[in-house]
Amino acid sequence: MKNYQKITAASIAVLMTMSLAACGDSENSSAADITTTSKTEWTGDNIEVTADDGALSTDVDISGKTLKWMGIYDLNPTNDSPERSAELALFEDTYGASIEYMNTTSDKRFDDLAVSITGGTQPDIFIYEWRTFPYDISKNQYQPIDSLIDWEDPMWADVKDQADKFIWNGEHYIAPLGYAFNDTQILMYNKDTVEAEGFDDPYELYLKGEWDWNVFTDMMKTYVENNPNNFGIGGWWANAFVYTAGDTMVTYDGEKFHNNMNSAKIERAQAVLEDIFKSNLINRGWIGPEAAFVSDNMLFYGMGTWAYNGAALSVPDSTIQIVPLPKDPEQDENFVSAKINAYMWVKGSENGDVVKAWLDCNRLVNYDPKYTEATKQKFLENNQGWTSEMYDIAMDFYDPEKFTQTYDYGYGLSTYMGDEVMSILYEGIANEQSENWVQTRDTFSTIVDEEIAAYD
Repeated sequence: MKNYQKITAASIAVLMTMSLAACGDSENSSAADITTTSKTEWTGDNIEVTADDGALSTDVDISGKTLKWMGIYDLNPTNDSPERSAELALFEDTYGASIEYMNTTSDKRFDDLAVSITGGTQPDIFIYEWRTFPYDISKNQYQPIDSLIDWEDPMWADVKDQADKFIWNGEHYIAPLGYAFNDTQILMYNKDTVEAEGFDDPYELYLKGEWDWNVFTDMMKTYVENNPNNFGIGGWWANAFVYTAGDTMVTYDGEKFHNNMNSAKIERAQAVLEDIFKSNLINRGWIGPEAAFVSDNMLFYGMGTWAYNGAALSVPDSTIQIVPLPKDPEQDENFVSAKINAYMWVKGSENGDVVKAWLDCNRLVNYDPKYTEATKQKFLENNQGWTSEMYDIAMDFYDPEKFTQTYDYGYGLSTYMGDEVMSILYEGIANEQSENWVQTRDTFSTIVDEEIAAYD
């Protein structure tokens, strides 16, 4: 079988719109429907790339075989995404295999998966979601993938440390594929507004290591004092802010889960949120990216990277800058929420060789600089609000030398935890669901203990 294929990379940017693949962290359950509705219209010229000989193992013959995929979007070309993604092109052209789409809906996807497994009509793969680890794995919805992944292969060795954080009963179930660009939470601001107010540029402060909670809150307070009818911040940002403390509500040591709500770091972050709330700095309610900066009445806008294009295009004569959430002034590190982009091998599937090929194709697209650069160029062509500089800043969030990624396992303990409890723990003060962190902690700590006890 030939392993040197010419592939059009015009559709590599599909990776940038498949953001539900990353719905497994503290920043996703509220944004999943938002990010997955983002569409890309192809406007640029095709960018051709080639798969290097030997980049993918062809020891197995899966020609003519079908990979069954259950999801809320088709991995094959559609009217909305008319070109093959790079990983699909690799899969089809290198291996001669194809994908069968088993359609489900956002509301019914978990039920449909469970019914299909029980009835013996299960798909081969399902997307990683917030409740995958540990809830669905503990319910025998998936099977381990150590027989499929060569963790010594440089392509996979690069993500093994992340995979090791999700070992269940001594086995790996999750093979992180790479970046989940659209799910990164960022802070945006209009550089013209910052300059007019006489503030130091937040991004320049970040580069100098001076962008912290104190500077952030002082800047917002001064802005609102100078402009009494304006706001310091709007959008969706409170959970990402708490993550900058470097601790999470629920931790995992590889065997047991632990309630970490008494963390002093979390308490400090929550105290800052309470100060922001009591200082009336928050522009409440839903604010779409197209409206974020048009009225020029808000200093910062927090949202996923999916929102940047609309925000920037709405004020074409201004520069909308990206900056990370500010760091804890008592720490040297910058912390962000980990983004997990993976496909799960469904229980009962006997198509392991086909699943392995699909995972390898996906990992190669996220690992090989040739593909990541083609992804960037096509993304910029089809998202005119972005610049190369802003794209690189957003991608820096995945650089381990610049950011430490953290993950809160509480989201995966149960549907109740993921749908209700965790959003209150991280966002309750900002959303007026709680008066202060101590009250919230006292109310929910026992509940978290009970949820963790289910896995003891």
